[in-house]
Amino acid sequence: MTVLAEFSTAQAATDAVAAASRAGHPARDVLSPVPLEGTAEHLAPYAKGKIGWVMFVAGAVGGLAGWFMQWYSAVVDYPIISGGRPMNSWPAFLLVPYEAAILSMGVVGLLGWMWMCGLPKLFHPLFAAPIVERAVQDKWLLVFESADAHWARAHLGADAVHEVRE
Repeated sequence: MTVLAEFSTAQAATDAVAAASRAGHPARDVLSPVPLEGTAEHLAPYAKGKIGWVMFVAGAVGGLAGWFMQWYSAVVDYPIISGGRPMNSWPAFLLVPYEAAILSMGVVGLLGWMWMCGLPKLFHPLFAAPIVERAVQDKWLLVFESADAHWARAHLGADAVHEVRE
């Protein structure tokens, strides 16, 4: 369940974000018609993803796959002795593994980032609440995840508190 605390002024919303953070119930997000200075440091931190490790593993696998493809074709599948070089001449094999690593890191990184963010998400239950439409006009909303609606009303001085079921 998501709780939306509604405020009629920007100053009230900014004060409520700071008060909620001090009380140990930081807001998840702020929906407002204008950017609010000083609210970002009071919001709940998002969990850090593992996208760096996913991209590292994808690059290593892509690079090894590129090197193995060249090694197999030059040593096993169609061996040609060219200029007296050994069959497994690693300096000649550097370009393809590098390019394969970069390509696999980019593709897997983009797809992994989209998967970790839950994209593509064409609908979010938060936007089914009618008050969210006012957040881009003349209302300021604080978004709390699974918080108590009575706590938000009593401790933050919200004009109204709306509950959105997911």
